[in-house]
Amino acid sequence: MTVTTRILWRAPVWLAALVLAACATVSDAPDVFASREARAPSRDEMWFVYLESGKKGFTERTALEAMQRGHVANFQRLFGEKKLLAAGPLKDPTDFKRGIVIVKAPSQQTLAEYFKPDEYVREGYLKLNAAPALVNKALATEGIDSSGVEEVRIVQVMRSDKALSSAEAAAQRAMLQRLVDQGPFGAWYTLESGPVAEVLFSRNKDDRVLQTALAALPAVKGGAPVAVWGQWFAKGVLK
Repeated sequence: MTVTTRILWRAPVWLAALVLAACATVSDAPDVFASREARAPSRDEMWFVYLESGKKGFTERTALEAMQRGHVANFQRLFGEKKLLAAGPLKDPTDFKRGIVIVKAPSQQTLAEYFKPDEYVREGYLKLNAAPALVNKALATEGIDSSGVEEVRIVQVMRSDKALSSAEAAAQRAMLQRLVDQGPFGAWYTLESGPVAEVLFSRNKDDRVLQTALAALPAVKGGAPVAVWGQWFAKGVLK
């Protein structure tokens, strides 16, 4: 691993940002939306952002630690402005995706502006991969235990190469809703662009159980892969 990678994954630094994100209490945060058309009009979109690895080769430790402090400070600022709702590192087996951030912004251009103070992003060491998101069941923003961090699972259903029919899409949403209401998943976001179609979070860390739970989805039966990775949040972000 490079020094950059080790610094980005150091738990105490990420924990500071996690606690700030988890303890946000945004009174007008959306909870459940069946579709974009069903939303109440809003100036802001909800965005699901992957922080992805960018350029390499920066290895001076002192400077890296300063950049990391700025990285966390920017999360603090966004939290204080009630723009950031959740954040946490994840474990992509390829080490390409480094973490997720869920924010409100009126446009992707404005979202990019949020991260200009973050030198990791500004200098290209981390890149933003953002998609508008429908919030079917949100991660918690209240009742958070800020004393520690816990490992959960992020479960990603990839977008099918073949578009689902209206009936298949409706059946898939109904199945996912049942799994959230009655099954192993505690939060669910639908991404409107990019290779990932659905993102779910689970406290169940049995990857096989989670894969099996989604096997009957029309997209999965049609060949869409399901990726299950480790995800870290402050305690209580995922109920």
